[in-house]
Amino acid sequence: MSLYQQWERVRAATGRIDLTFLLLRVFSLAGGVAWLLLVSLPPWEESLLIRALVAFFLYSLTCYLVIFFRPALLKKVYLTSLFLDLAFLSLLVHAATSFTCSFFLGYYLLVCLHTIYFGLRFGLVVAIFSALFYLLSIWPILPQIDWTDLAMRIGFLFFLAIPVGLLSEKVKQDKEKLEHLNKTLETQVAQRTAEIAALLDRERYLREILNTVAHINKLLITSPNLTALLESSCARFMQHGDYRFCWIGLLQNGVISEVHTADPAHNPLVEPPYTVAAGSGPFTEITAAICLRENRTITRLVAEEPLDIPLWRDPERLRGARGVISLPLRARQDEEPLGCLTIYTWRRDGFEAEEREMLDELAGDIGFAIDSFRQRELTAKLTAERTANYEETIFSFVDMIEQRDTYTAGHTERVAHYCGLIARAMKLPQVEKKRLYTAAVLHDIGKVATPDSVLLKPGQLTELDYELIKLHPRAGYEMLSNIEMYRDLAAIILHHHERPDGKGYPDGLVDEEIPLLSRIMAVADAFDAMTTNRIYKPRKKLSQALAELQQLAGSQFDAEVVTVALKVLAGIEIPLHINQLPFTELEKKRFSYFFNDRLTGLYNEDYLKIVINNLDSNRYSCLYLLHLRNLPEYNKRLGWEKGNQLFTRFAAELQAAFPRSLVFRAYGNDFAIISEDHLDLDSRLLKAFADISSTEIEIDAHHIDLAAEQLYTIKKLEKMEITPTEAL
Repeated sequence: MSLYQQWERVRAATGRIDLTFLLLRVFSLAGGVAWLLLVSLPPWEESLLIRALVAFFLYSLTCYLVIFFRPALLKKVYLTSLFLDLAFLSLLVHAATSFTCSFFLGYYLLVCLHTIYFGLRFGLVVAIFSALFYLLSIWPILPQIDWTDLAMRIGFLFFLAIPVGLLSEKVKQDKEKLEHLNKTLETQVAQRTAEIAALLDRERYLREILNTVAHINKLLITSPNLTALLESSCARFMQHGDYRFCWIGLLQNGVISEVHTADPAHNPLVEPPYTVAAGSGPFTEITAAICLRENRTITRLVAEEPLDIPLWRDPERLRGARGVISLPLRARQDEEPLGCLTIYTWRRDGFEAEEREMLDELAGDIGFAIDSFRQRELTAKLTAERTANYEETIFSFVDMIEQRDTYTAGHTERVAHYCGLIARAMKLPQVEKKRLYTAAVLHDIGKVATPDSVLLKPGQLTELDYELIKLHPRAGYEMLSNIEMYRDLAAIILHHHERPDGKGYPDGLVDEEIPLLSRIMAVADAFDAMTTNRIYKPRKKLSQALAELQQLAGSQFDAEVVTVALKVLAGIEIPLHINQLPFTELEKKRFSYFFNDRLTGLYNEDYLKIVINNLDSNRYSCLYLLHLRNLPEYNKRLGWEKGNQLFTRFAAELQAAFPRSLVFRAYGNDFAIISEDHLDLDSRLLKAFADISSTEIEIDAHHIDLAAEQLYTIKKLEKMEITPTEAL
């Protein structure tokens, strides 16, 4: 210990009275030295005084060294030094050899100091010894002293000791009372402090529980699914300092079939299921089973009974646990439990009453969330089924259109593809691209209401036909707008024929009034129409189509969309085989509605024009023109009715003879046969037909090799002629 630290100990053990003792010694020593220097003494007295001063100094120094190093011996030092002090003081009084000397006042100081320090009784004892030592010191001059002065001096020793002693006793009593009061107050303060600390600890503990409850309540809102909610809730419980394990069990068919913990990969519990019914297995008496069986909160403390030992793979995991609580998870308070929440605590006092109330309320919230997630899953399942039904219905309509016109089916697929390219280049959000793609697939669904006579018409449309066609966006909108999942697509489809200049249909919207996705679809739709063959209008080359889009930007099409389309569609490869010619037998039958010769049932001259001017879209290369001569004479001889019958039978024989070829009747007496492969056909073969051989009718057969990408002109003089256009 350092000197400074020792000095601090001395300061703590001493007070003002101790300082007075020190000053008394200093003054006594100083007075003796002064007396030695100022007063002329006999040699023997001077020698005695010097030795006394040295002895007084040495024993005083010794006393204070003892006090410095052993502050606890303070009182004993004072008692030991009392007689030495009296002896030294008496020596000074004796050396003065005068009754009027002031050294005798030192006796008063000794009496006062010791009375104050040790009390009244000890003060009287000091007064007695002081009187005796004083009498001894003045014994040589005693006869010269007036007894009244001596009595007054000695009497004041006792008069001074008594009031000072009484006052000291009073101070000591007050001090003891004060110390007792202080101790009582300290005890009360310590007790109250302990109570407050306990209350603060309890408050902090409950606040921590409250924070846990608040956090888990947030999870009820933010968790994406039920599993994430239950596992995150268990993890949050275990972040609480005293909750070292938590699990949630879901009830199904009378057993806990599903268990969720903070770390499913390292679940310390045995694998479910856990039986709930009483008396049917080792798990029936765990707190969770009782909780679910009785539909109430169950709490156990470690001092009462074992804590769910059968539930654990390693019961050592429970070492130190002080309690367990299982709470039923219910959608509503009066309903059967959906599962249970079980929490183990290592807190010495177990679960507080307020804590159980908060956990019970939280269990209700979790139960409600479980029910909500299950209802949501059920709703999602029903919605998915309804969506599937809607989609099945809607795409059935699309299929109906495709069955009516396979060209339309390919058209929607291509438009959807072009829309996707443009939308991607415009950096539209994924959800918007998906909406646009689906809308493009369905954009012509309204054509289900368009009559076949218009939808499948291969020639130019009349004004009335066009008005009927213009109804299909509105028809599609009305079909889809009543279905929630397609409502946002309906508006896109409704306006995909609008134009920025306001000349579009059905509402004549302009510029930004037209939805962006509709503007994109308008460009993609028109581009596909331009680059595919129509019966009445051949396709444009890619460069021509892009040039037309650019030319119509700002009027028929949105300028921004066109700018993007020119970039992304420039590298598109257009299939050359796309056209409106029939492929399936059903299409051919429907197609014949427009090109049927009513008398013979063969195709008419309009269809012949279409076929020979769309050779780049088909594989026909061989054409025979048949002209029946002498037919007017046959009609005059047998009548027009017989002539018509002859035509009908001849047409039937032609179809039977050339089943893989197209057979036409054009301009009354003229017929045509078109084949993919070359036919060896001459007039003699045709004259051998049964219905012709017995008549005067002759047949002229003229063969033409058809060239792809060549346009032909049909003219009728005496008989039908077909010549290449550039030869005219």
